[in-house]
Amino acid sequence: MYLFSIRGSFYFLVLFVLVIAACDNFKTRRQSLEVLPQDPAIQVYFNHNPTSTYEDPYRHFRRQGDNLEKQIIDAIEKANSTVDVAVMELRLPKIAEELKRARSRGIKVRILIDNKYNKTLNEYTQEEISQMNRHDRKAYEQLKQYPVDALALLRQSQIEIKDDTSNGATKGSGLMHHKFLVVDGKTTIISSGNFTMSDLHGDFGNLESRGNPNNIVVIPDNANFAKIFTEEFNYMWRGLFKSHKPKRNPVTIPVGGGTVTVKFSPARPREDIATTSNGIIASYIQKAKKSVHVAVFVFSDQKISDTLGNLHAKGVKDIKLLIDPDFIAQNYSKAYDALGVCPRLGKKNRLFKVNPWKNPIATVGFPVAAAGDRGVHSKMAILDGMLVIAGSHNWSNSGNYFNDETLIFIDNPGVAAHYEREFHRLYKTAQLGLVTLPHARKCEEKLWSQPLASDKVVMEESEFLSSF
Repeated sequence: MYLFSIRGSFYFLVLFVLVIAACDNFKTRRQSLEVLPQDPAIQVYFNHNPTSTYEDPYRHFRRQGDNLEKQIIDAIEKANSTVDVAVMELRLPKIAEELKRARSRGIKVRILIDNKYNKTLNEYTQEEISQMNRHDRKAYEQLKQYPVDALALLRQSQIEIKDDTSNGATKGSGLMHHKFLVVDGKTTIISSGNFTMSDLHGDFGNLESRGNPNNIVVIPDNANFAKIFTEEFNYMWRGLFKSHKPKRNPVTIPVGGGTVTVKFSPARPREDIATTSNGIIASYIQKAKKSVHVAVFVFSDQKISDTLGNLHAKGVKDIKLLIDPDFIAQNYSKAYDALGVCPRLGKKNRLFKVNPWKNPIATVGFPVAAAGDRGVHSKMAILDGMLVIAGSHNWSNSGNYFNDETLIFIDNPGVAAHYEREFHRLYKTAQLGLVTLPHARKCEEKLWSQPLASDKVVMEESEFLSSF
């Protein structure tokens, strides 16, 4: 009986310790994932946010993340006079329905989209469908599953829709890649994702899909900030796209507890790269003292890569790069530079520039996502835990010289904390190092200094990007 009592006490003590440890562990996890405060003057949201949940409005189940579509709908619902939307692709029925209601209330609604996506489901021809690439065919099959054809609904509501070929506009070779809206000339929303299921919620028919990782920035009641975006919108509404618009220098506006700097692309090919969007990204990175955390869809810009390499050589060790898995191993990817290797030359891809870092890093890779979702679709970076780079702008030649793009720099430590959490969430899932570049090889000296045949490389990249 005495022995049983000792054993019983021992087991009870072990169980008690395990319970306490479990509680402490749960408490630690809960504390580490506590809801971060938002600056009332600038809020940021992520469709994979681990501290919030919402009901998927189309597939009807509870899921983790912020409902990015609802943020857009809520802003439109509050409109008193105008709603301007510029987004590459608009397919979400609930956004279309809210725009229809706004139009019926007498709100002036204007919509700009890329010409490739200015097409209802019934307007696709059999010839077009038969010639679709894998990505476009998947998007077409998804379009057939929407409960409502959003574009058809908007047209039926007599809402004017233009694209980058309207009013005799010269399409050029790039994309109308903006993703923003302005309400009443006061509230601005900037998204990294298009207004589609795959970008914001997840694919139909795949309940494991949660959407491509994306974020939006909401800046309410700031007429000075909204004015910048309304001016950009008006250029395009008049038929001025790509480099046909006048040069727009960066503009910095006080917002809440910090500032937001806005830069629009594209630049003209002969423009000094230091004044282009990619050049300005590099100038901000050059000032980093402790850390640079990057999660971008595409990274192919040489100046940014060289700046990061030099920064690392000067002692900034905490540099981490995440690139979408479809782009990390492309021959123009700057993952090769950072990892100190070269891509193998193919018969059709012999023109590129490679500049391997003097001190390569292993903290380069791609996030792993659920089937159907991209690893990363955001275009973001966090410098020293203080400054955020965000918007629609990919770190590419296409984004710099051919596409209509939004690039913002948010100097606000509170906002940066949100982006740091999202970056670390992605980084925890990532495959890293040389394993992510299966076709890499040791660089030969003659390739290190091979000049970039910029026109050809930009065009090849632009054509590849246009299918994503």
